[in-house]
Amino acid sequence: MKTISNIFLLTGILFVQITQLCGQNLKWDNNVIYNEAQVPFYELPDPMISIDGKAVNSVEEWEKVRRPQIMAMFAGTLYGGTPIPEQEVEVEYEELSVEPEFIQGRCTRKHLLIKFRNNRGTAKMHMVVYVPNNVNGPVPAMLRVAAISAEGNLNANNIQGLGQLRNGMPLTHFLDRGFALAFIQGGEIIKDEIRFGGETIHKLFYKGKQSMPRADEWGVLGAIAWQASRALDYLETDKDIDSKKVALLGSAKFGQSVLWAAAQDQRFAMALSQCSGAAGAALWRRNYGENLKYMTQGSPRWLCENAQKYVGNEADLPIDQHMLLACIAPRPLYVTSSITNNWSDPMGEYLSTYHATPVYELYGLKGQSAKQRPRINEPVEGIHLSYAIRSAGPGIIQEDWDRYLNFMEFHFKK
Repeated sequence: MKTISNIFLLTGILFVQITQLCGQNLKWDNNVIYNEAQVPFYELPDPMISIDGKAVNSVEEWEKVRRPQIMAMFAGTLYGGTPIPEQEVEVEYEELSVEPEFIQGRCTRKHLLIKFRNNRGTAKMHMVVYVPNNVNGPVPAMLRVAAISAEGNLNANNIQGLGQLRNGMPLTHFLDRGFALAFIQGGEIIKDEIRFGGETIHKLFYKGKQSMPRADEWGVLGAIAWQASRALDYLETDKDIDSKKVALLGSAKFGQSVLWAAAQDQRFAMALSQCSGAAGAALWRRNYGENLKYMTQGSPRWLCENAQKYVGNEADLPIDQHMLLACIAPRPLYVTSSITNNWSDPMGEYLSTYHATPVYELYGLKGQSAKQRPRINEPVEGIHLSYAIRSAGPGIIQEDWDRYLNFMEFHFKK
């Protein structure tokens, strides 16, 4: 086990080194902050103080006044809002295959093609669902958003020894605990991040002669979040799934999308975000690792165009990422960091959970009560707002799967 951990540690270090080299190749100013002593002084906006300066003292005030304010500010300044299309987008579920005796009869595997269309064009995405057999009634599920193609990499010949899928997802561990597992390829409906051309979902929402999202309309992360919600739409129709108990998981870019999706779509019962960094769990105002400048240079379409106004002026943002985490309350949230992944600012990810805790406490729930980050590989769990900092690299390893499954079991089956 130590050998495996060391491999992941080295992988994480290599990831950081490659990231820094990529920054130099893009002619960034090479002033990336990786030292806590260099973090600038900052003051965070208070999620418990409304725009007119009034304190939020009840769940009702939070849900009816402050939370809508925060969500509107995130949509207008960072992620962009989902526009209303000129013509309604029609959705069709096509069942490509159903294998009721998958893995020697342990589960049923469903392969779906979800199609979107209106007079502007079409877009489609694949989805695979694994449901344990021999269970009583609908079961809770994890929906994972990742980069691996659902169409090409989750086929019947992909089961390795130990019951893992080729992308490392421990399928049999989910089945043993009575959970279903669903998977979509994040960004499958976005064919071109630069121009949003071809069969992209953005195209279906354009109006008139529009050919690009407007300054306050969704970018890549917003579209992936929308994609996750459409997968949940399907799970609500599947009689084998308890759609009231669906946990949403994503790592890196998909961890960013997961947080935005869970904040927008309160049907998701739980969010699990790993090494999401900038635009995810990390605080913008710390300017540690990847900041708004580097994100908009390296991935200019991830956020909405309005985000570029705040490059170098993050203190002027009316929100910060702790407020996004707060908008997921009272649903369980698990944020995971890697000590090797400085680019994602693990300390900033933790501090977001700490500063989001007052909103969880408003509901009478526990979060992160200490400003000091937990020790490495000693997660604070068994609460609604959990956090772990690991010695392994940013990729999801077996220890992470075990923690996520424990978290799901604690909240969904207690």
